[in-house]
Amino acid sequence: MAWRSSGTTNNEMVDNLKRFHVISSDEVEAGFRSVDRRLFVPKNCQDLAHKDQPIREDNIHISAPHIYGSVLEALDLKKDAGLSFLNAGSGTCYLTCIAASILGHRSVHYCVEIHEDVLRHSKEAITAWKKGLSPGHTIPNIELIHGNALELNTNKGECALGFDRIYIGAAIQKYSLPMFKKMLKPGGILVGPVGDELVKVVRSQSLSPETIQKFTTHVLSGVRFAPLLADPDIQTIIPARVWDPSKHHLYPSSFRGACNELLLCSNASRNQPVKIRPQEKINVASMLPRALWVEVLSFAHHDWFDQPLTEVEFLRRRLAEEQAKTEQANQAKEEAESRYRLAEKERDVYLVLARTLRTRLISTRREESHGTETIEEAAAAMLFGGMGSLSPFGLDRMLRHLRAPPAEGNDEEMGEEGDEQFEDEMSEDTDDSEEDEEDSDSDDDDDDDDESLSIVSDHQDSTIEDDIISKNRRAQVRKISLSEEDL
Repeated sequence: MAWRSSGTTNNEMVDNLKRFHVISSDEVEAGFRSVDRRLFVPKNCQDLAHKDQPIREDNIHISAPHIYGSVLEALDLKKDAGLSFLNAGSGTCYLTCIAASILGHRSVHYCVEIHEDVLRHSKEAITAWKKGLSPGHTIPNIELIHGNALELNTNKGECALGFDRIYIGAAIQKYSLPMFKKMLKPGGILVGPVGDELVKVVRSQSLSPETIQKFTTHVLSGVRFAPLLADPDIQTIIPARVWDPSKHHLYPSSFRGACNELLLCSNASRNQPVKIRPQEKINVASMLPRALWVEVLSFAHHDWFDQPLTEVEFLRRRLAEEQAKTEQANQAKEEAESRYRLAEKERDVYLVLARTLRTRLISTRREESHGTETIEEAAAAMLFGGMGSLSPFGLDRMLRHLRAPPAEGNDEEMGEEGDEQFEDEMSEDTDDSEEDEEDSDSDDDDDDDDESLSIVSDHQDSTIEDDIISKNRRAQVRKISLSEEDL
């Protein structure tokens, strides 16, 4: 079943994700809008492209948009941050492209996928996405690697240097989590399904070697993912990134600044003092040729020239992060309180509605039970239960009318007047019986009155039976006399 964040277009889907608080940051919203999900779903499922539900066709799996929204918010991606990103079990690379759009063209993205047909589908989708971008939009580097994410060599290549962000696209067991945690850089974030839980792991960023190995784990939600495949057993190495002048613009500013200084100073004789003195520093860069420095820089990692944080800078960064988290938590608290108040109002409305429906149901059942009872059942109840049991039907008034002695005068006139009087009495008795029913619901003492009335009426049963039998006999005698006159 699709979630509530479905839409007919990509922008409408993003609007609903924003409306139902699946995504909250402007960076994630802009990333979703820049990458159309339709490009990444299988061709036979284009009608489901903007539905908030998972899609699966053969080996191609793509999670529901609300899952990706929760993951991207948890990864805490900042615009143009230039981070390194690993997607283990990348699938269609839909999430990778959103992350690349957020992190900017200097970010580095590695996608590890075990199925070759899924890799081909991903390449086609990424190519189509790049064609739809504006001409001035610089595309970050996304490397697709055929391999097994559970068999990554953590001691070689980029895995040995670590990643700033890691997403696991399929479910892993708890015993596999330490391998991925090992590949996190200090301050890095990992998000992925572990068993039936979507977890977030943050590595501590500290100046102390003892605390830098600490990890904090949070459970985001319960999920159900397909497992990350262990077969086939493919030993996978993510090759280290090689610098060359053509890729110079993709590296961080600190790396680019160091390269510029080294290359500009190479073979520069004027940078050396005429006579080297012991107290003078030697400019090594000017003593080596530029080609050698290019070769050396090709082995350098992109964050080697980053300046280490001082204690004050580190504390300022941590303070800013905590303030942002506190503000986000307060906003979430206010939203939760507003939803709670709304739920309370809805609950009160539903309680009133439930009471009303219950009252109507009880009255309907009473009306049905009174309407389906036959005259024979009413007579039997009168004979065996007394006149009090027939008061709701008005039959006790009918019997009293039959037992009353006939008045002197014209029989037809008296009969018509008697019928009108009887109808009036019956209507009054019906109203009285309805009032008695309401009183019986509100006061339990009426049950004792009904019992006493039934006891008194039991003494009158014999008289009532005699009256009915005598009147039936008189009617039969009249019929016999009429038949004799006809003869």
